[in-house]
Amino acid sequence: MVKNCPHCNQSTEPEPGFYFGAMFISYAINTAFFLIVWTALTLIYPDYSLTVLLTLLALTVILLLPLTYRLSRTIWIYIFVKYKPEIELEN
Repeated sequence: MVKNCPHCNQSTEPEPGFYFGAMFISYAINTAFFLIVWTALTLIYPDYSLTVLLTLLALTVILLLPLTYRLSRTIWIYIFVKYKPEIELEN
């Protein structure tokens, strides 16, 4: 992630360890992905094996890791830092 917001110059790392809480949001997002994959697999192929399920879940986590990482950090910072569109960066 960038060090500061290009629009308002807000630091994206307000303090060391700030994004520790983002891992809980990431956990919730991954849980939702797991439930979606599990439900889809059950509907599409009801006689799946545990190996197939675990392989699909691992692939889902690995492929969606960049999205999950940025999304969880973005949600976490939005909880504490409100977006103010009226603030303009002076050039």
